[in-house]
Amino acid sequence: MSNIAWLQLTDISSSAGLLASVFGNVTLLILLCGRSVHGIGTYRYLMITFCVFSLIFTLLEKFMRPLMHHYDNTIIVIQRKRFNFSNSTARIISASYCGCFAMCFVQFAVHFIYRYYVACQPDKLSYFRGRNYFYWICGMFAVALSWVAVAYFFFEEDEETQSDLELVLSTCYNLKTEDVGYVPYAFYRTIHFERVLRLDNMFGVIHHLSIMQISLIAVFYFGIKTYQKIILVKGKSQRTRDLQHQFFTALVVQTTIPLIFMFIPNSVLTVAAFVDGTFGAWANVTVVNNHLYPAADPFVILFIIRGFRNTIKNFICCGRGSSSVTAVTSVNDAQRKQERRSYSSVIY
Repeated sequence: MSNIAWLQLTDISSSAGLLASVFGNVTLLILLCGRSVHGIGTYRYLMITFCVFSLIFTLLEKFMRPLMHHYDNTIIVIQRKRFNFSNSTARIISASYCGCFAMCFVQFAVHFIYRYYVACQPDKLSYFRGRNYFYWICGMFAVALSWVAVAYFFFEEDEETQSDLELVLSTCYNLKTEDVGYVPYAFYRTIHFERVLRLDNMFGVIHHLSIMQISLIAVFYFGIKTYQKIILVKGKSQRTRDLQHQFFTALVVQTTIPLIFMFIPNSVLTVAAFVDGTFGAWANVTVVNNHLYPAADPFVILFIIRGFRNTIKNFICCGRGSSSVTAVTSVNDAQRKQERRSYSSVIY
């Protein structure tokens, strides 16, 4: 594939991802905010937060039209400007795009922590209610903002990275430097014809890797603990166990998607930048994956959670969507009265 073709491919994937993301996330938001959806409790707010972030991520991608290029031990995150704003503003927007990676990983870690409390320590679910939930949101944004700040301040452009950018833009994408903003993840600099490790940038690398590793450790630790508890749970209704498995399965699939689409490709690029590997314009595979990722996540919930799936099916087939939202908690009145407390305090 020619380098210039990546411009078209990323634009196409951006448009497709935007349409699918808006449709999927808005549909899920409608179901989550519907008056007839009972029993989801705090987990509903976690999913709403996730949907809103996915929409913001998608809109940011569409606005900045990102490209990634791997050249000479440097990963260049490029933004094709839509307006003639300053280089500092362009760098902030590009760094914010990088910060969305952190938000993805941290959100899934928090989701698994919540499911762990639901299954293993329901008496501590108050940690996710009321004002405490606001603290979780602030914590997630603080981590994402730290990623943005590190990308902006520690991966600064200099004469060497500017020269590399000009070469890449002119030979690969037929673009001009004044039309783009960029963040150079450069790991080496040339001094007296020798490559020297950029020690200041190493702090940024350690920071980014730490966030990803801690998030993944939390996902695996709390995920394993939750699964062990779910398979051993007894004394509850079959519906309770089914819902536990549905939400846990959806969460595992949701986590696997960014692991494959984002974490692994970016890890490969980072390692290659250290060991003289060169992917060139093929680094844009990561950009295409990023465009499609926010679109895939809501459909995992919509198809795996039986209540949501049945609601959509009934709406399409019978036109009874508004009355079918209650399928999320469709049990008879006697069961509902008996199990409502356990649903709100144990399941969700």
